[in-house]
Amino acid sequence: TGATGPAGPTGATGPTGATGPAGPTGATGPAGPTGATGPAGPTGATGPAGPTGATGPAGPTGATGPAGPTGATGPAGPTGATGPAGPTGATGPTGATGPAGPTGATGPAGPTGVAGPTGATGPAGPTGPAGTTGATGPAGPTGATGPAGPTGATGPAGPTGATGPAGPTGVTGPAGPTGPAGTTGATGPAGPTGPAGPTGPAGPTGATGPAGPTGVAGPTGATGPAGPTGATGPAGPTGPAGTTGATGPAGPTGPTGPTGPTGP
Repeated sequence: TGATGPAGPTGATGPTGATGPAGPTGATGPAGPTGATGPAGPTGATGPAGPTGATGPAGPTGATGPAGPTGATGPAGPTGATGPAGPTGATGPTGATGPAGPTGATGPAGPTGVAGPTGATGPAGPTGPAGTTGATGPAGPTGATGPAGPTGATGPAGPTGATGPAGPTGVTGPAGPTGPAGTTGATGPAGPTGPAGPTGPAGPTGATGPAGPTGVAGPTGATGPAGPTGATGPAGPTGPAGTTGATGPAGPTGPTGPTGPTGP
């Protein structure tokens, strides 16, 4: 057999591997936290003072007798009883619903994709034809260009987007209504009867004396106590969930895979 021909020339360089695909979109941020509970409604206004107690009845007329000095003024009637407490104020209305939370911040860009694997080695060039015995055969033709390396592997998923900020605090509920007026105080008792005048001397019947003066009016009853504080309004309802965070941007393009090896 003739001597082996010289090695064929180096094959052309394979094409560059394809660029890896973009990383997946970042996950949607979670809903914003529940809005804070609205503050309790303010205390109901104090009910107005109860009306003045009724005037005590006049003392009875003193017995008829001779004219003489006016009888002493009767003592003051006792103070009227304290009026009962006013009823509890009505419950305040429910607080208004808080506004929706703001849109979550944009998630960060995904990491760079991993480098693609090395392209496969091209096949060996064909064996040169057998030369004639004796002189060395001419060089074999140039080997065919190796096939392109495979596509680089897909880059890993980008990290999860950042959590959106908390929604704003719910609005304050309105003030509860004013409680009703307290009830009227009880009527004071009648004043005591004035003392009897002294007995006149014996003798002819005197003319009928004038009627004794009317007893003084009893004092005004004490003012009833203020009605109790209105009940605290119920807490406002929970604010709605915050809006969904914006979708994070696409991850950056993966790096270009390495050049495949030179064919044999």
